Order: sequence, then C-alpha cells, then structure tokens
Amino acid sequence: MSARVRAIGLCRLAALLAVGGCAGGGAIRVSDITPQSIPALEAERTTRPADATAWARLGVAYFKAERFPDARQALDTASSRDPRNGIAAIYLGMTSEALGDFPAARRSYERFVAMARSRDLRETARRRLALVGRHELEYQARLALAQESTLVSTPPEANTVAVMPFSYSGTNEEVRPLGRGFAQLIVTDLAKSRQLRVLERDRMQAMLDEMRLSDSSRADPRTALRSGRLLRAARVVQGSLADQGQNLRVDAAVVDVSSAGVSASAGASDVLNRLFDLEKELVLSIFNNLGIQLTPAERADINQRPTANLQAFLAYSRGLVAEDRGDYGAARDAYTEAAGLDPAFRQAAQGASDAGDLSLASQQTTGQVEASVVQNERVEGAGSGSVTDESRREALRDATNTVTPTQTATQEREQGQQQQSQPPTTRDPTAESTNTEGPRPATGTVVIVIRRPR
Repeated sequence: MSARVRAIGLCRLAALLAVGGCAGGGAIRVSDITPQSIPALEAERTTRPADATAWARLGVAYFKAERFPDARQALDTASSRDPRNGIAAIYLGMTSEALGDFPAARRSYERFVAMARSRDLRETARRRLALVGRHELEYQARLALAQESTLVSTPPEANTVAVMPFSYSGTNEEVRPLGRGFAQLIVTDLAKSRQLRVLERDRMQAMLDEMRLSDSSRADPRTALRSGRLLRAARVVQGSLADQGQNLRVDAAVVDVSSAGVSASAGASDVLNRLFDLEKELVLSIFNNLGIQLTPAERADINQRPTANLQAFLAYSRGLVAEDRGDYGAARDAYTEAAGLDPAFRQAAQGASDAGDLSLASQQTTGQVEASVVQNERVEGAGSGSVTDESRREALRDATNTVTPTQTATQEREQGQQQQSQPPTTRDPTAESTNTEGPRPATGTVVIVIRRPR
C-alpha cells in the first residue's frame, strides 16, 4: 500500500474524529445548551439519528424550554441508544418529575446513581430518589382510590398484611405519638416471619392520607376493610392505645379483608415502662391466632428490643409523626434526639439519615438539581464502548489497516512483551465523558493516537 493511500486514510480518520468530537458523541456541556439551541439541535438530530448524544443534547434543550413531553421523547431515545448516558438519565429523571410520572423518575434516578462517578451528583440523585419514592406512594394511593370500584372485586394478595397507625384515646399528648411507634414495632416484627409479606408503613400512611381520615375513624373496622382492599392486602392490623390510670392498654385486631371479619384479636395492659413487652405479647398472639408457626430463629429475632430507653422511643415516635406530615427537618431532629439518648438504637440513626436526605431534597427544586449538573460538566456524553457514527468506525478500521509499524513502535512492542506481569491500564475517555467508572484494563485493544502536525 502506497504512502499516499496511507496518508489519505489517516487524514480521513483525523477529520472524522475532529468533526465527531465537536458535533457527535463527545462531551455535552449542558451550560452551553439553551432553548435557542433547539433548531440547530433538531437539525443535528435529523442528520445523526443514531447518535445518543445528539438526542441527549436536544432533550436538555427541550427541558430548559419546559417542553417536557418533547424532552421525555428525546431523552428516552438517548437512553435506549446509550443506557450509560449520564446526562440522559438525570435529565429524564427531572423531566419525569415535571410530568408527574414518579415511577419513571425513580427508574431514571436509580440508573444514574448506579453509574455516576461524581459524588456530589450521585448524592443529589440519591436524595431526589428518596423524595420521588414518597411521591410515588402518594401517586399509587390516588390511583387506587380512582380505581376503587374495580379493586373491591379484585382478590387481595395472599399472606399480605398491612398495619395501620394505632389510635390513642387519652389526655397525655406526650404519649400520643406512641400510636405510630407501636405500629412500626409491629410492622418490623411481623416482617420477621417468612410466611407473611408486610407492607411498608409509608405505603399505608400514604393511603390513609389520601383517604383523609381522622385518627378516630382509623379505628373503625370499615376503614381497615377499605384500606385493605385499596392496598390489596389480605389482612389489616388495627388497634388503639388508651390510658388506664398509670397503665397503658393496648388492643389490636386483625381484619380479614376477604371475609370482612375479625380473624384475630388481642389485648393487654400494663405500666407504660413495659411497652415493649406488650408489643411482643401482642405480635406473638397475632401469629398464634393466624396459625403461623415461627421457627426458633424467628421467635428469637422477634424478642429483640430495638431500645431499652422509653424516652428514646418516644422521641423516635415523634419523628414518625413529623415524617408522616411531611416535616422532614423536625423528623430528623427527633430521630437524632432518639439516637442521642440511645446510641445503640439503630432504627433511630437510620431514620435521622433518611429524614435528613428527604429534608434536603424537599427544599431542592429541579432547577437546583440542574445547577448541580452544570457544576459537574463531565457527567455527559456517549456511554461505555459505544461508537455512534458508523463512518467513524469504518475510518478507524481503514486507518488501522494502513498503519505500518515503525522501528520505534517495534521496539516498544518488544519491551511491552517483556512486561506482562500486570495488564496495562488505559484511560477510558468514554467513561470519563459519561462520568461513569474508569479506567479500564486494556484487553488486546490497539489504541492509535493521531496528533495534528504542529
């Protein structure tokens, strides 16, 4: 092959790579994309329909113009062309939020959290994910209520149990939050049996909030039946706490949603300091009445106390109340107080962390999320190993076939063969541009770097 032909091949590759780096699947500087860019980006999309980055740029422009349906279509296309496109993932999350499609937003943020290298952006997306999860529960509750007439005739999911917050009848406001805390203890302990699937407390709370029920009406068996049907739970545990002088009385019933009857009930009373003993007695009674045989390991696990400090548990219960009303800052403070009173109270420490994330996310708009993306410009570009322009692939093959090893290259190759104790590590420009993990070990790949003459 003549030197002229080799030169033509190399020049063709260099030209294509230069053009591709500017217009194709290279970096996406979101700060440079504006609504005014849309006509040019639409033209680019038309000429480069297989280029994920072109679709992602256009999706960002549509998002900034608040053309959210168009943004979703463009970003969905970018994600399908390149599942590791970080910009497409995080902007699709924000777009789905704007459209009220919280399940789609959750999936997009989950994908971004799994691929992101930027710690700041990963944390931003993770906190956003927690808040979107709350919105998704609310959305599901609204959808269930809208379909209530259909759900009435839909069989519940077998062995599924939901637990309602316990109502409180008394005058001691300090004790009132125990209705939430006590229900959470039951949720935790019932879930320790493999024979039951216990719905999250948050899911039940979202449904009750959507039903707009008062505390007193939550103790009505009809409420348990209705909420059970809406949640497709086979059984619903509901109960009450009541002051009896120096004692606290706890009553609970397990309502069978299919038969509309009470399948099990239990009650106990004792001094407040034996609250945890009451809860264990009640849970074991529920298992017994449901005919569930616990293994020795399950029984031992259920008998574990989350804390021995009643004041810590009261603070934790106040955190649950604050969280349920959407005051995540107050919830974080209450959980932190509980963890301070008992450093071994793991649920309190976890609650403080989760509520802190929710507090930050609830005060952050999607515009602020976008500002965080702009500050981390390298979360961008085409994904791992993808080449979006076929002409560049062909040029790379042609140019590779025209390269004749020089004496220096031959010497370097011979030296390399003598140093194979560890596989060489190369930079992965694609991973850097997507803000995903790199570098990666070279595995038999020939890398040709072409530099323009100075």
